[in-house]
Amino acid sequence: MSGIFDNAITSIALGIEDFETGPDARMLSAARNYYAGLLLLAKECLIRAAPEADPMEVIGAKFKPIPDGEGGVDLEVVGYTTVDLTQLKSRFKDFGLPWPDADINKLQRFRNDLEHYHLKEPVSALGEAIASSFPMVVDFFNLLGEDPHDHLADVWDTLLAQRAAFEKVQKKCLASLEIVDWPAVVTDLDRMECPQCSSSLIGQADPDNADREDVIGKCYQCGEEIPFETMMQMVVNTSYEISAYIMAKEGLNPAITDCPECWSSTYVETGEASVCFTCGESVSGECARCSTDITVFEYNPDYPDLCSYCAHMSEKIMRE
Repeated sequence: MSGIFDNAITSIALGIEDFETGPDARMLSAARNYYAGLLLLAKECLIRAAPEADPMEVIGAKFKPIPDGEGGVDLEVVGYTTVDLTQLKSRFKDFGLPWPDADINKLQRFRNDLEHYHLKEPVSALGEAIASSFPMVVDFFNLLGEDPHDHLADVWDTLLAQRAAFEKVQKKCLASLEIVDWPAVVTDLDRMECPQCSSSLIGQADPDNADREDVIGKCYQCGEEIPFETMMQMVVNTSYEISAYIMAKEGLNPAITDCPECWSSTYVETGEASVCFTCGESVSGECARCSTDITVFEYNPDYPDLCSYCAHMSEKIMRE
């Protein structure tokens, strides 16, 4: 068993023990240790994937070319700095290792925020960060062929309890959003983040409301109420930002744009959906002149029944 693996176990255990003590003053130490432990586990996965290599050649962050005497170069590790989170993800891909589908960014952001200012509820916020990243612990141990309970027995119950508590609240949050009569398909609402504390525990202030126009959000981490307009932007961005990125990358019109009726940046145009989440208006239709489909990008409020080309031709005729 390597020193890095031992250090990973120690760091995670210390982080959870600090977290269990409760006082806010220990939360920064808890976040630092737990976060460091996760990164060390990831580095151990890389090292075991190349058992014959020098560990620093696997996890070193800086290299320099050295002539090999035969007209080529060898890469030599510079210093003892090891890879950060971004580099770890990249090397996992290079090594053909699956990166866990879990949220470590919340933990990283929590640690950084605590170093710069005092959070309103650091204990509960760190609890969510631990719960969100818990699947990463399990996945790393699976890659290593190790049983996490064997190595983290003293803190395993705490890890499980935080995950269970988080999932219980998250389930209620998502249930309150799923009953809403949305104007188009919504997805990945568990990835929304509170504008105040970045928590993903976002639901409705009234969990029984099904009317989109009455949606008021609430963060069940910090208690912040989220206005209707902000909630619509969050729902649209979470549900369609990937489509918007892919469409833009392919040179197509974006999936999210400004609504020509209310001017909110919550109009969704995907080919299957063409509607504004804020005001509920849809400008889609068929051109009365040429039968071309009218999208939000074709729409002209002065000629709502015509596509952009036919609207242009009508204006040209009128000018003549």
